Amino acid sequence: MMPSTINYIYPRNKLVSFRVIAERHVAELRRYYNVQTYDEGALPAVLPILTAVSRDPILVQPYFYPISVYEARIARKLGVKGETVNGLIGIDVADTDHMTKRAVELSQYAEAFIVPSEYARKSFTVSGIPRPTHVVRHGIDDKYFTTPRSKPHHFEQWWRYKEKGKLIFLQMWCIHSDYRKGYDLAQKIYAELRKERDDVRLILRYGSLIGLLDSPMEAGKKLKNDDCLASKFVVWLTEEQKMELYDLCDIYLLTSRGGAFEHIGLEAMVRGEIAIGAAGGAWEEYMPEWLLIPSRKSDIILPNNPIHDGYGVEMLVDKAVDKLHEIADNITEYRAKVNEYVNTHVKPNFNWRKIGEDLKAVVERYAG
Repeated sequence: MMPSTINYIYPRNKLVSFRVIAERHVAELRRYYNVQTYDEGALPAVLPILTAVSRDPILVQPYFYPISVYEARIARKLGVKGETVNGLIGIDVADTDHMTKRAVELSQYAEAFIVPSEYARKSFTVSGIPRPTHVVRHGIDDKYFTTPRSKPHHFEQWWRYKEKGKLIFLQMWCIHSDYRKGYDLAQKIYAELRKERDDVRLILRYGSLIGLLDSPMEAGKKLKNDDCLASKFVVWLTEEQKMELYDLCDIYLLTSRGGAFEHIGLEAMVRGEIAIGAAGGAWEEYMPEWLLIPSRKSDIILPNNPIHDGYGVEMLVDKAVDKLHEIADNITEYRAKVNEYVNTHVKPNFNWRKIGEDLKAVVERYAG
């Protein structure tokens, strides 16, 4: 059934990754429907009204956090607790391989779920989430595919340093969740690599600081301004600034132990970076086998988290260093292989128009 209106509830007033993905979902859904959006803070007031006046689908992203915060108020206004709200679709992630009993309890309100990977869907299923869970992957903006690489403006100083030294730039982001993102692994890998070669440098985004590291850091140490050869403080990068960083760097270290997709690894590959990640993670859905690093099971990813209580995968540092040597010694060939892979596999399957069609198909299953 084709609904006339879609109601989408997400963190409209916070700069977080859920908002970025939600706004792309909204833009794609507006090709087909009238889409009304609401901030997640309005959830307890809006949800009872929407369920009372129409049967239009209600999408909530993220699902578990706001539902847990407002559960009592929602249940009181709806007159139910733990009962399904028709047309309510939760959009969320599984950052580990298992969900908590609390997550299973909270899932009862949704009629279905959307997650960004088969890894996340499996986590929902094995944890006992009793609702159908559908995979709708994240997409890449068309300009990532079409904008030519060029000399950066925002990071021109770093570009000049790279050109002068004929260097290879590694890149790694850790905005939050140090252990989940593998911040310590990136430090160890860079330190080991620098023992054997002087032609590599690391651009590290840690919190609000983006720094160019001339020397290895002590593993576990937090990045500070005086650790960097050059640095910039940023709260949020524009898409143009992100593309500049991707274009400036050669290899992306996706050292994450957990995560339901890890969008940045895919973005980096589309811009020509050679991204490596641990075998067994959600990024296997977009990363070729020849860029996956042998791994082992990690410790609990997010201790004491009320929703995610499972484990992840951890790339082996020595194997990662070996792979980086191979890539650095054959970087032209690897870059060509990545570009071919992006054109044949990523571009047809991870563009936002295709993702919008997949999202529309799921929504229509639960309309009315």
